[in-house]
Formats: sequence, C-alpha cells, structure tokens
Amino acid sequence: MRLNRISCIWPPPVTLANPSHKMAICLLSLLLHSQLPALAADPVAVVTTVIPGAVVDSHPYSVIIDDDHQFGYVAVCGDVAPFGESVDAFSARQVVEFDARTLEVSRIFEVGYYPNDLLLLDGDLWVSCSTVSALFRIDLASGLVDSIPITDSSGADIGYPSGLAPGFNGEILVASNGGSFDGSDENVLAIDPVTEQVVQRYQIAGGISVLAALDDGSLLVPIGFPGDDFTAAPLLRWIDPLDGSTISELELDVDTSDFPAPSDLEILDDGTALLTIFGGSSSVYRIDLATRSLYATYPLESGETVQTSVCQGSGGTFLVAEYFANTVSRYDLGSGAWIESLEGCLLPNRIARSGGRIFTAQQGLELVTVHAGIDSFIRCDINRDQQVDVADPILLLGYLFLGASISCLDAADFSDDGELDLSDAIGLLSFLFSQGTSPAYPYPVAGDDLYEDSLDCVG
Repeated sequence: MRLNRISCIWPPPVTLANPSHKMAICLLSLLLHSQLPALAADPVAVVTTVIPGAVVDSHPYSVIIDDDHQFGYVAVCGDVAPFGESVDAFSARQVVEFDARTLEVSRIFEVGYYPNDLLLLDGDLWVSCSTVSALFRIDLASGLVDSIPITDSSGADIGYPSGLAPGFNGEILVASNGGSFDGSDENVLAIDPVTEQVVQRYQIAGGISVLAALDDGSLLVPIGFPGDDFTAAPLLRWIDPLDGSTISELELDVDTSDFPAPSDLEILDDGTALLTIFGGSSSVYRIDLATRSLYATYPLESGETVQTSVCQGSGGTFLVAEYFANTVSRYDLGSGAWIESLEGCLLPNRIARSGGRIFTAQQGLELVTVHAGIDSFIRCDINRDQQVDVADPILLLGYLFLGASISCLDAADFSDDGELDLSDAIGLLSFLFSQGTSPAYPYPVAGDDLYEDSLDCVG
C-alpha cells in the first residue's frame, strides 16, 4: 500500500500516560489519512502485481472479484512481444490471488503467456491466454492448474483466445479475437467443464473479445471487423445457440479508420447493456436487449476514442476506463453526464467493483488501484473526519446516552453485528488504547458493509 504525503499532529490532542499509546494513535492517523473516503478521486490503496524474480514487467490485464469468498484475481500479462520475438522475453504468465478485504497477495498461479480474460464458475477460475490455443482451469480449492486445447472442427488450433463467458447450461464460452489469422472463422466455442470437450463451435468471421448468454436464450456477440473486413464498422449479432444462425444484427456508427472493435460488454439489471469500443468512437453505447436496438449513446467528457472497460456503478452510475486518457470516469446512467474522474491511473484496462471498492488493472503500472465507492466509509470513523481517534467513541457514547446524531450508523458498528450498543464503544476504546481487536471490515481501507442490516449511512 502506498501512503500519501501527509503530516501527523504531535502530540495528539489527548493526554495519555503511556507515550507508546501516543505513537500508536499517530501511526493510526497516518494510516487512515492515506485512505480518505471523501477523496473518491484518489486511490485509497493498491494491490501490487509484481511477480518475485520475474525478468519481465508484471503489468496486469484484468481483475475479477469473487464476492462469495472475498478474493480477487489479477491476470498478469506483462508486455506484448514484438513480431518475431520470443514471447517469454516480454510477456508474463501469472494469475495473482489477493484477499479482497485486506488486499494482501495470497497465491500466484502460472498459466499460459499473456493471460487476458478471467471467469469464476463453480469453484474454478478459468483463464484465456492470447498466445496459447488452450483454456486454463485453476481449481481454487487445490491450486492445481490444467488446460484444455481449443481447436476448430478440423482439429487445427484456434489462436488468440481473448474472451470468456458462462454458457446456458454450465458450459464455458470462449472467444477468439484473431479473426481468420489462424486459418479458421470458428471464433466462438462452447466447452463442457466436466468432460473438458468442445461441444459447440460457431463460425463468426471477425474479432471477438466479449460475449454474453442472455436470459432470452440468445447469444450476444459483439464483433470487430466483421467478415474479416477491416473497413467495416463493429456490430452486435444475436445468435441462436442451437444452430448458430443469426437472429438479429445491430451495426454501430463509428469511425472505421482505426480498426475499431468492441472491448467490453456490461449487462445491466434493467434489461439494457453497456458496450465500449477500442478505437474509432468517443462514446459508450447502451443497448436495449429486448428490442435489440440502440437505447442511448453517451459521449465521453475526455473525447477519448479508446475505451477498454465499462462497469455498472452504484447509485445509478457507470464507470468507464478511458485507456489513453489515463483515467476511469464515472457517469450518470440516466443522463450520461460526467460526474468525476478517478486519479492514479496509467492505461487502465479492466474494472471490477466489490465491497464498496473499485478495482482497476493499470496496464501501464504493476498494480491494481483501489478507489472508494460513492457509498463507502471507514469502520469506526464515526464523525467522518477521515481518521479514527478518541473523538469517535466519544461521539458514539453521546449518541447512545445523550441524543447526539450520527450520519453513518454503519461506521459506528465496531463489530458489524448490526446493532449499536455500549459494546461498540468499549471495543473501539480497547482498540485505540489497549491493543484490542481491529474494527470489522471496512477498516482501515474504505468500503461498504458486506452484510445487510438496518444500519445505514447518509451523505
């Protein structure tokens, strides 16, 4: 974790007999000041992706969070090898696992070179790697890694695997963004995870890096340079998964001089989807999935024509990674109005949101940035002055016995048991002055309450 340049008031504004307690409070103040939930535009923490002993850069490509078990996973790709050069001299081949609460790295797995997309399903982490004609499977319980070859109907390797999605009946959908460069237009496969066999191949000419199995039973495939035509605009194709026939198509009106291709697809809760384009468009597209038509177009504040990721945010917002603008921006989902930009980015490539935190794989760095969400708080920062100190249990006691007001009741719930009582004040005082147990999540990095209760925050 990187700390901001800050100062510490010394002595602290409280009289204590033991000088070590003064030092403890100062160090606590330093830690909390480095992670201010009010400064949502600045990272509150980072997850390092540096691979020990690596001879190549440890640049991350994507990040995904397992909400059920509160672990995160980062595909560490390194750099693209120049044509004709050895891949292992430039690219990485690791997946980093970290605790999504403490942000500490716990395990590192080896897969193929240049891992890109990640998919969690039934206790396994599936990984596609653009340099290997195989789908990698990590058994998260045992840590074992195996791979499944991906081939076309002739038995030839399918190259450039780059997109993963869960299928309709537990199968894994795998996409290739290599067009016909590998000699085949069978660019979408369905793999049975039990038999590890390819059970369906779809012939779709063009580059594909995202896809989704929709609730209406159709397969939605955004296609770059459709028909292997590099002058063609990208389109969305709805496919019958049984026979691969086209149900409907929607072409996007973008500048085709920069080889534009769909880069990310986010299915929203309201029956629409957000789509970003890598090159040729400075807008995010919202698609009505029921009518299979364009619902809205959201121009980006920066005018950036390369977007790499889009993610539904909280409070009726969405987040978009503007790659060369080096920012992740938040927009209003209804109006498309710009709200804020998240700082600390360098070539942001993928976004994940979990536990009141925004995780972004920074492809120009060797880390994942962590930003506080708009509803986040730090546990036990009861007066919301961006630090935890003696003023916080005093305010809690005033609330319990003197009718004082607290704007964020969740922050006052030391143990996260869903109730505010004297034990919370005692627990916090013990933590501050007697080396007692730490407050429950989210502490010391801002986040949201992981469990539903009647306590809430206002403002």
